[in-house]
Amino acid sequence: MKKLNKLVVLDRIILLENQWQQLREMTAELVEYAGLNQHEILKRLEKEADVDEGPMCWTQLAQEELTTFEINRRLRGADGIITCWTNIPDQVIRENPQLRYIGFWTNLVNHRVNLGLAKEYGITVDYIPDYGTDSVAEMTLAGMLAVSRELLITAQDTKRGSWAYELLKTGKRVPSIDQIPQRMLKGKKLGLVGFGLIGQRVAELASVFGMEVSYWSRQKRDGRQVKDVKFKPLEQLFSESDIVSVHLSPYATPRIISRDLLALLKDKAIFINTSAGRLVDQGALWTELESKRISAYIDVYETLPPRKIIGRLLGKNIFTYRSGWFTQEAVTYKGDSLVEKLRSFLKAEDLMR
Repeated sequence: MKKLNKLVVLDRIILLENQWQQLREMTAELVEYAGLNQHEILKRLEKEADVDEGPMCWTQLAQEELTTFEINRRLRGADGIITCWTNIPDQVIRENPQLRYIGFWTNLVNHRVNLGLAKEYGITVDYIPDYGTDSVAEMTLAGMLAVSRELLITAQDTKRGSWAYELLKTGKRVPSIDQIPQRMLKGKKLGLVGFGLIGQRVAELASVFGMEVSYWSRQKRDGRQVKDVKFKPLEQLFSESDIVSVHLSPYATPRIISRDLLALLKDKAIFINTSAGRLVDQGALWTELESKRISAYIDVYETLPPRKIIGRLLGKNIFTYRSGWFTQEAVTYKGDSLVEKLRSFLKAEDLMR
């Protein structure tokens, strides 16, 4: 199998040592750029923390803002690129006729490279569309369980030595069903906004819990993906579901989950977003959560997690930050997929000779 002459890794990615070694074996020269140092990253974090609008993923803060001139300088003599955050301008493609391969360590590439132009110049572009499917789906169910069972509050009560069960049992509180906020998933109506790979996997897992699952998607499915999952119009999905979980592409309409849709949620409903923060009217969501009418598990935000706001809301609500996909298995699979795609490209080139 013929090797690449020079493979340039333009920004910081997470690969295991054996995966790096496999890359080295597939190229005569491997050049890695590690991005900004820790001091520069912290300075940028401080600067950006007060900005309302920001990049889709804040791990981009570790990436240098490269000019076209600098990208061209780094790619001198390179016939392969691996990147995650760095956009590849049209000019770079036109001025580097030796380029044969661009591999993205991510699932979103349409806004990072002109796919049509790359094809015109005979450059193969690979990316990893499905690395987080199971991890995100499992985290979504974990969020449902944690919020519906008030797991964080229960853990805090246990630490303090104060338990709602004992207060009811000993008569220190008048027993009533409202004093038992913990709820099961079985029998609850789950509405999925988006029904791609992750949404379908969530539906499969939810069905094991005995939930009644419906979905909304711009493209109505034929019903074969997941048994007994029904399509509903978006407004109906929000008004009838006990739990609503967002699984749209980050390329979907910004703030498609509007103030009006959030207002349709039932009292005591649970709202979950492990997809992309820009899809939700975040201000309207905070207002709903402040009112305590609904509760939520949120893993993604428009910018950095607003710590003052979520600090007030933490308890009945649970907040993490881009934890959905981040597991040992997903990170390993992501790296293995990147390496295997490059290997397949080189094998295909051999067959064409």
